Amino acid sequence: MKETKTITHPVSRSKTFTFILILILMDISFALPTLQAYQIKRGDTLWDISERFLKNPFLWPKVWALNPYIPNPHWIYPGNRIRLKQSVPIMPSGKIPEVKKPRFHPAPPLHSHQTMEQKPVKKPVSPSPPLFSYEDIHSSGFIAESRLSEIGRVITNEDHTLLNSEQKILCFYTKHPEMIHPGDRFTTFTYVKIVKSPYHTFKKLGYLIQVGGDIEVTHIEGHICFAKILHSYREIGENDPISRFEQWPTKFVITPFKGPLKACIVTMKEGLMMGAEGSVVYIDRGSTDGLRQGDQLSIYKSCPPSPNPYHTTWKTRMDLTDRRVGSLVILSTQPHTATALIIASSREIEVGDIVRP
Repeated sequence: MKETKTITHPVSRSKTFTFILILILMDISFALPTLQAYQIKRGDTLWDISERFLKNPFLWPKVWALNPYIPNPHWIYPGNRIRLKQSVPIMPSGKIPEVKKPRFHPAPPLHSHQTMEQKPVKKPVSPSPPLFSYEDIHSSGFIAESRLSEIGRVITNEDHTLLNSEQKILCFYTKHPEMIHPGDRFTTFTYVKIVKSPYHTFKKLGYLIQVGGDIEVTHIEGHICFAKILHSYREIGENDPISRFEQWPTKFVITPFKGPLKACIVTMKEGLMMGAEGSVVYIDRGSTDGLRQGDQLSIYKSCPPSPNPYHTTWKTRMDLTDRRVGSLVILSTQPHTATALIIASSREIEVGDIVRP
């Protein structure tokens, strides 16, 4: 009896292999989750992590901004987890209401003894613009032209320890107890450094103020005031000065700034020199220049003049156009300075970058 053999055509065998390979790749692609966090390993740096997961090492300031628990980007420790997913603490809190079209029904025919009654026509309500929300606006700090008027200084709390958690009691000494009453709100702060303009021959702009927390007075005993910590943004230290609380709205409408203006970033929160999306910065223009909360401006990198390669003496220089690298929104203003939040950036933002419409 002859043995029969099945001959498989090489083309059909290739199609079968290709089909199986596609199924395997589909399973792998569906199984891969979106990486949102990463556990630091020995030898890692923010530069390497940005290059590995974001495919761009220059995005390390964004990764640092997403992890505020890291005080120094050059010191990260194995075992800690860092966030990689883009997230900025700004969310539109309002939705544009949908305007429904009025429905019209045909009116019944009028008889000779009937008259037409005119009903008032309701105009459609115009949609309200979305709101921009930033809950940490009171911790963003500001530049004060001179030293603030102090109402007192922190000593210790009732347990003779310094606390930075909310709903705890803090004590401070005041020279003017008659000016303070239970229920009054104050702010603890520190002077970070003296800020100077990088362009106007290092002109002094003022003092960078870092807010420690918001407190509310509960009772007074002589020159000692007891206050409850409502919000704490950093460690409140002994001898920290205390001033009156200034309320700023945490929700506002963003509007592009219209008008001639040219400013520059003079410093950043905590005195840093570099930031990214989500970083708080300070500029050398304020309310006297027409700025107000919610104004949106663009950030540019200034390009120095370049030598003209077609000139024989190489003395003629060409002016290059500034490159747009991001945008910011004004959080609060002082007469000649303003505090702003970077809401978009294509690369790192540095002190000295230009800000204009």
